[in-house]
Amino acid sequence: MNLFEEFLSEGIIRRLPETEKQDYVRFFEHTYQDNLKAAEDNLKTHPRWAIIAGYYAMHDLAKLFLAEQFSLKIGEERVHLATITALKQVLKEEDAKAKLLELLENAENIFSVNISRYLAKGKKERGKVQYYNFKTDFERIKDNSSAFLNEIVKPFIKIIEGLMKVMKNDK
Repeated sequence: MNLFEEFLSEGIIRRLPETEKQDYVRFFEHTYQDNLKAAEDNLKTHPRWAIIAGYYAMHDLAKLFLAEQFSLKIGEERVHLATITALKQVLKEEDAKAKLLELLENAENIFSVNISRYLAKGKKERGKVQYYNFKTDFERIKDNSSAFLNEIVKPFIKIIEGLMKVMKNDK
């Protein structure tokens, strides 16, 4: 049993009921955009929060994508790992893989790497600035927050939004 199947069997990842889907999708449409705006607004004054909010923009967009395109709902337990695991799983499907490759071929300045790695990298960077670490370097955080938004958050958002648009048009 792989991790995705384990999360399904434990109810951490589950099918999103049609009766809840509209509200769930609307919530994440709002929160990912709100978090992205917060990241941009905090870039100069609160760079640590820019990284945290940037990651949550990615995380919420991933959950929106999973809900809208695959009717998957991620529970609260192990939510970050479950979201990354579900994203990896659905992007293995041939239809999604073909559309993603097409988008990556046409994208400007976006690395053609496994998109779930962006989310995992975002999670790692968020953890570095959100939780105590005796090596925390606030000047480095200030210097790296802009690069994080431009090289991790925004490319991830551009790819997932593009993938969602392509997949909606095919339905």
